[in-house]
Amino acid sequence: MSDPIQIIVFLILGVAAIFAFFKFLEKRKRVIENGIEVTGIVFESSKNAPVDYTNSTNFKSSCPTIRFVTKEGLWITGQADYGNSGFFLKQGQEVTVIYNAHNPKEFIYKTSTDLSKLGYLLLIIGIASISIALWFAYKYLTSEN
Repeated sequence: MSDPIQIIVFLILGVAAIFAFFKFLEKRKRVIENGIEVTGIVFESSKNAPVDYTNSTNFKSSCPTIRFVTKEGLWITGQADYGNSGFFLKQGQEVTVIYNAHNPKEFIYKTSTDLSKLGYLLLIIGIASISIALWFAYKYLTSEN
């Protein structure tokens, strides 16, 4: 028998994952529409940076730090929103950067391994989580108390 707490947890997880997916797509679309493509380098990767596994922001710490120069000559160094640089990127490796012309600190990067497709994993997790919550709700409502 499933209890209502499980149902609520899976529903919240699913809604949060789907919300994160759409925010990810919105930023990506905005950057690509207003974007300027330049070459950047991986300034720091998670291989070289200490990782604190007790920290709730650990996912962000596993994203690479990218440095690039805008067309106007402004140096930008910032942490990417996605990617596990420990597996795919090495410090000093060149990457293609697309930055928002109106806000250069908002950027995405491209490599031969396209990590942007990982955003769709959030959508799959969200749909699966909501489906599990609905299944638990069905079992809970049809069970004899």
